[in-house]
Amino acid sequence: MCRILLMVVAIAAVLLSAASDIAAQDVTFAALPGNAAANSEILAFSKDGRLLREVVPISSADAPDVWHARAITYVAATGKVLRVWDLQAHTLCLSATTDGRTLVISAGIDLPKAHVHVFLFDTNTGRTQDVPSSWFDANERDPDSRISADGRLVSAFTESGAGDGPLDAPLIVSVYDWPTKKLIAKQATGYPAGGGFGGGVTPDGKIEFLYSRSGSQVVDPKTGQLIVKMGTDAFRSADGAWVVEFAEPEVDDGPREVIVTNGRNGEVAAKLDMHLTDEEFAVGGRGAFCGTSGKFIAATTDSVQAFEIPSGKKIAEFATTTWQDPDAAKTNPVVIVACSFDAKRVAIRSGARLTLHNLN
Repeated sequence: MCRILLMVVAIAAVLLSAASDIAAQDVTFAALPGNAAANSEILAFSKDGRLLREVVPISSADAPDVWHARAITYVAATGKVLRVWDLQAHTLCLSATTDGRTLVISAGIDLPKAHVHVFLFDTNTGRTQDVPSSWFDANERDPDSRISADGRLVSAFTESGAGDGPLDAPLIVSVYDWPTKKLIAKQATGYPAGGGFGGGVTPDGKIEFLYSRSGSQVVDPKTGQLIVKMGTDAFRSADGAWVVEFAEPEVDDGPREVIVTNGRNGEVAAKLDMHLTDEEFAVGGRGAFCGTSGKFIAATTDSVQAFEIPSGKKIAEFATTTWQDPDAAKTNPVVIVACSFDAKRVAIRSGARLTLHNLN
């Protein structure tokens, strides 16, 4: 069992209203101790849509370079803060179940001599469970671990011959059945041509290898056969059926399009009915699927829109005045979104401003 410092903070929430084409709730809550990073690591609705869960990196004024993970649970209907968990210093959220309840946490990062360990954290109960250290290389300083949508599978990423091995030494993802801790799948690939790398189990139980410059590859966990390739700004649905991919900002002469592809074979199905401005193209986009409802929320620097999948038809747009933090728009314009499994609620995080909107 991990020995971590947990602190529950009780906070009063103030619910505001804002006029828009789509009914919106502008949620403002009391400032928590510490300085929140610009972007949420996790933003997700519970399966029944009653709760909204968020994980943010936090530092204090006394130690601005020392970060820890903070997990917040809101009541979606009112914006009330239900629970806040502050984990110990030097913790980072690596992954989460699709409802945001179970987190994969790395502890001890950035400490030169500390042993980095990984554990699961339940945002409802505060319970922790260690991920076995034997799943990683003994000298691993930056472990990568992922969890499937339902929490049944947990993966570990390792590098064979790291540092001293040949350039084609494999990157390995091992997938385990969490209740029994038994290895059920293992696949390897070579080093990328450049950029960082990682990998793990996908929400639907496949294996993904990630490369910072070229995106990722999803492979079959049993055969290793390639299922689909995705760019750096791509989002795959939790059931693996669809991928929505924003045009690559690094490709100056590339088309400024948002493509919908089949998540099981990579075939192009349609384009989202949207057009990227120069700024939106440069920053890139963010997105979230609404469960398996066939709806997708696309967010750029100045727009949040809802689309049907796979047709790409736009069905709604949220007025910028109802969700954008003007200060964040100037300093860090990245917008984080979440959508409920039944496609009825949308959450938008823009800087210090979190808003909840009705979609249907």
